[in-house]
Amino acid sequence: MRALVFLVFCLLPGQIWAQSYPANISTYVNDFADLIDPETEAHITDMLREVREQRGVEMTVVTIESRTDYGPSDNLRDFATGLFNAWGVGDPTRNDGILILVARSDREMRIALGSGYPPAFDDRMQAVVDHTFLPWFREGDYAAGISAGTAETIRRSALDYVDTQTGTPLVGGRPDWLTLILSSIGGLVALGIGGAGVRLGHRRWQRNRPPACQTCGRKMQRLDEAADDAHLSAGQQAEESLASVDYDVWHCPTDGATIVKSYPSFWRSRPLCPECSFHTMNRIRHTLRAATTSRSGMAEINFDCTHCGHHFSRTETIPMLSSSSSSSSSSGFSGGSSSGGGAGGSW
Repeated sequence: MRALVFLVFCLLPGQIWAQSYPANISTYVNDFADLIDPETEAHITDMLREVREQRGVEMTVVTIESRTDYGPSDNLRDFATGLFNAWGVGDPTRNDGILILVARSDREMRIALGSGYPPAFDDRMQAVVDHTFLPWFREGDYAAGISAGTAETIRRSALDYVDTQTGTPLVGGRPDWLTLILSSIGGLVALGIGGAGVRLGHRRWQRNRPPACQTCGRKMQRLDEAADDAHLSAGQQAEESLASVDYDVWHCPTDGATIVKSYPSFWRSRPLCPECSFHTMNRIRHTLRAATTSRSGMAEINFDCTHCGHHFSRTETIPMLSSSSSSSSSSGFSGGSSSGGGAGGSW
């Protein structure tokens, strides 16, 4: 009896702290963190469906608030690999599945590859993370980053069409349908990246262009950071100190008129305080009730304004979990597995 009690005692911690994962809603896009607008999600779904139907490759996009919502995990790489295997993404023989995971509060992302991909593909995925996903994320545009990054992941993961049995490149080039997919996706990526550069350049040009004085019509001069504080309110100065909003003050040397222009930060954005109407809110999230395989969880989000001191809180639902031992049939995927290959990054 004493031995039995000891055995139960030893087993309990493992059961209590066992890693769990969200149950997938779709085999294409699972936007648990609500980062993607409906139009962009439909576009991403079309891309993933086309790849699955034409190439037979299962590829899925997942967004979460934080990996800590689903139990203890040392890093996003292990969590992404565990989620990949829990859902069974990819063909079980070829192990060619791909999972793209974005954790907003953790400010991390990961492209998890099935164990059928050779190590060289880790470098390819790292390039996609560094040069496509992260630049958009740093601008605060998650939807555009996930869309462009997904398209580039498809393109980079299919550069070499290989024999699924031997892993060697097929002689004679790609099939016509694959060339068509890659060319169309490549065009979308080029348009997306090119468009981003144009927009950023236009913003910079617009910001540096001196406005005309509304009184005399002459070009105004921009004050430096030290001088413009005299024309900003305490709330505006608080926004600048938090880097949530940057202000430019333009001054007319002829008649002394001033214009104040605001530029919200894309990568250090803060919630708007409903009391003072400045972007000076701190947002802290913690779990009230962990989600399980039988019920959803609950998280509380506390908001505190660093300018006026206003405080409020709200709760949100954490999606129900699926056990790491879930079968592939219940997830909708085919039962593929990952050994931890892929790439990741933070912003």
